[in-house]
Amino acid sequence: MKVKIEKRQDETKINPRLHGQFIEFLGNAINDGIWVGKESKIPNVNGMRLDVINALKEIEPPIIRWPGGVFADHYNWKDGVGKKRKKVFNEGFGTYSVETNEFGTDEFLEFASLIHSEPWININLLTGSAREMSEWMEYINRKQASYLSQKRKNSGHEAPYNVNFWGIGNEVWGGGGMMTPEQYVADYRKFATAAPTFALNQFSEDSRYFILSGADANKPKERRYWTSSVMKELAKARPPKVDGYDLHWYNWYLGKDFSASATDFNADDWYQVISGAMELEDILKEQYDLIQDGLEQMPEPEGEFDQKLEKIDLILGEWGNWYGKAFFEEKALYQQNTMRDAITTAIILDILHSNADKVKMASMAQTINVLNALILTDGKEFVLTPVYDIFKMYKVHRDNDVLDINITDQNNNHIKFFASIKDKIIYLNVINFDLTETININIDLPSQVSRYQREELVANDMHETNTFEDPNHLRASIVEQHDNVSSKELSNIGIKPMSVSVFKFELS
Repeated sequence: MKVKIEKRQDETKINPRLHGQFIEFLGNAINDGIWVGKESKIPNVNGMRLDVINALKEIEPPIIRWPGGVFADHYNWKDGVGKKRKKVFNEGFGTYSVETNEFGTDEFLEFASLIHSEPWININLLTGSAREMSEWMEYINRKQASYLSQKRKNSGHEAPYNVNFWGIGNEVWGGGGMMTPEQYVADYRKFATAAPTFALNQFSEDSRYFILSGADANKPKERRYWTSSVMKELAKARPPKVDGYDLHWYNWYLGKDFSASATDFNADDWYQVISGAMELEDILKEQYDLIQDGLEQMPEPEGEFDQKLEKIDLILGEWGNWYGKAFFEEKALYQQNTMRDAITTAIILDILHSNADKVKMASMAQTINVLNALILTDGKEFVLTPVYDIFKMYKVHRDNDVLDINITDQNNNHIKFFASIKDKIIYLNVINFDLTETININIDLPSQVSRYQREELVANDMHETNTFEDPNHLRASIVEQHDNVSSKELSNIGIKPMSVSVFKFELS
């Protein structure tokens, strides 16, 4: 099989925010997963697990979304600030437990800072009010002296947090309100207009980034109807501020009576889950086109201060594998992750990379102890899943230009490629999801290579994973290092079955 890497005609740069994460008050994603309290014997920073902070700091998620998800639409931010926190009962997606609100706004924003991540906050559209949202934003971002900025200072944070990313509504077609597009856009208009600008005058630059609740991408008819209808509603009158459109998609594999397991599966299950991951590409292209079609219908401005809505970014706000048995876990949606999940994570990230001209931001569901998690915890126990290694390996693609790949003499369809370039360094991802066959490839590069290396995550069995007892069983490592190569073509490179490789080619 010959793999030819070439420059892409249209320059497409990979937005680092495609590697974002998502944490929610669901199961033990936050409580135990991040928050253990300042008095805990587990090493912590102001109550937040040090092992988790150090692991996430290593991959630096460019953006992290909170407090939900479903929980966002029942969350009153005032319950989670100050010394006296209000306990509430959390029914969110089977969690069914008391939430102490010890991890609130200030804790989340400190956590985001500690892991070098930009915060994306989802406001409460369903049970909250526009005033509640406005006051939350004031607490977080107001620089000038006011009651709410002083309240923040009393909580220990003198300077404003300068949060820019705000989700207005979450899954409003479902648990976020069972709304019609007409109902949602009407509410969105009100909330987006009520949000403070933090401007000094009417000509101040607006750094706020407002995110619409997008479609349920798992429902083909509904997702097309929802997106086209939302765009039509926006076009009926002067459009409000809109910057992003938050599509949600899960690679469901539920089985009969929700019997599908994350760890007990056969070869047919392996290939079905991987095939499901590949469906995302067509969905993204479809939704991008619907947004562009809608933008063409936006009204022309008639006044000096009116602006035409010409651009809305497509965002994949929730994504990941979801197996049926996760519904029955004592801690809601807790899911172990195997090499199968590492493979699908790599495929999905490469779909996002390849379509970086269409998709500008994404957040995986979820970072810790839920579904496609990077990290699992249990009390003092801590382990990084194989999914973590994929994000760490793929970090090299951030801010790179996408390259084209042409494949000839292909004799196995169980292999996928992606390449990007920055500063005369090409990074090539090779995913071999065949269960048994090593696939040999020849690589044709745009110019001579002076040196290259190869990092690999590979399993000997499709069920392999990392456990608390054997935390480093499945880890990525550099398996090849070649100096003084002086070649444009590399021949007969073996790609092992059940593996993800990242090649680094330094061009002369």
